[in-house]
Amino acid sequence: MLSGLVMIRVSLVTPRRAEVHTRLTALEVMMDAVIAVGNSNEIDGYEAATTAATAVKDELGRDGADFIFVFATIGYELEDVLDGVREILGDLPMGGATFEGIIGRNIANESMYAVQIIGIRSESIKFYGFGTENVVGHPLEAGVTIGQAVDAVKDAGNRVLFLFPDFRSNISQLFEGIERHCKMPFIGGISGDNLRFQQCYQFHNGALMEGACSAVLMVGDFACTTMVTHGSEPVGQKRVVTKSQGNIIFEIDDRPALDVASEEMGAPIIADNIVSATTLMGIGFKAGKLADALSPYVLRAIHGFDFEAKSCAVPTDVAEGTEIQFMRRDHDGVLASAALAAERIKRSLDDIPADAKLVCQFDCAGRGKHMIGDDVLRGVRMVQGVFSGSLPWMGTFSFGEISPVDGKNYFHNFTATLAVFH
Repeated sequence: MLSGLVMIRVSLVTPRRAEVHTRLTALEVMMDAVIAVGNSNEIDGYEAATTAATAVKDELGRDGADFIFVFATIGYELEDVLDGVREILGDLPMGGATFEGIIGRNIANESMYAVQIIGIRSESIKFYGFGTENVVGHPLEAGVTIGQAVDAVKDAGNRVLFLFPDFRSNISQLFEGIERHCKMPFIGGISGDNLRFQQCYQFHNGALMEGACSAVLMVGDFACTTMVTHGSEPVGQKRVVTKSQGNIIFEIDDRPALDVASEEMGAPIIADNIVSATTLMGIGFKAGKLADALSPYVLRAIHGFDFEAKSCAVPTDVAEGTEIQFMRRDHDGVLASAALAAERIKRSLDDIPADAKLVCQFDCAGRGKHMIGDDVLRGVRMVQGVFSGSLPWMGTFSFGEISPVDGKNYFHNFTATLAVFH
């Protein structure tokens, strides 16, 4: 049973460019879990999966795992990956998806060929996997399906919901559907590909899904510390969305959205430079006053432009009349926010009543090699350096990050998010 729920807020003077959202939740419980992480960059999907799964099996021993997460990049025949997992670990409950890259201990792999498998066994914590299809076409209904399934689980304990939806989903509607039936922190990453914004896949109990959402409920005796940080700065003036439908922005300040975005980019956005445009520039939305936030904006990536309609798409609904601010990142800002994240974690660990058992890191693909090149691993190591070198570490470069701020679930872009389980 849970006892002694305490909410702790940490304040820290920060350098320019680095914006941090932090929430510490301390519970008088000890996380009882055995966790193993296996990684592979072999080119053959079956061999990559069997290599990573064997590492998990060897570390967990004969008792094996109760649940596994599977993350992979897009270059594989993914059925081969799932076959390899089953060959070594059996038909275990599973959740996961494809992502732009994999983050592990001393690993920042954004190649087409990377697999990560996480096996977890615990007597006091249970995992329940859910998979719902057509989250792209019917995100609200998909969210309701997940929310009802989660609400039907009656196990006592603290709760966290991992979400891995297709990048084409309307995330605000997905959240709304889930939260109609259950309230708890959401963490996770948006499934994607190699920044082509064409195709991604989700995994649920050994099945390969498309246009879906893989969700995993974690319930039991554990505590979780979450943190969100970004290194973006406002560019240009504040603007107003004057024509929109759902998550499509047609006009900003009564002008075509593409023209305004090109103006803020400093060059016409065309097919040849769209990857640079979407990784360098995002849109900040006012989130109101957040006690734990040093920035008044929650960031959203631009997931694509329609050159004929001169519109742009973001992952959440945008109402007409919404005030926005274009935001831009650079190499120094990304690394500065990574260093700040490490310092914030170092200070907050003193307030955690139990040792960390697992770190989940979901970073934006826009903070990866396309932004800072060979310094990607350096940024990851800045954060990892404040923890024990043997602490299990799972994570991805995602097309969007999911993490709470001030007790409210948010979808983020261009951020590094951490969830520390203890």
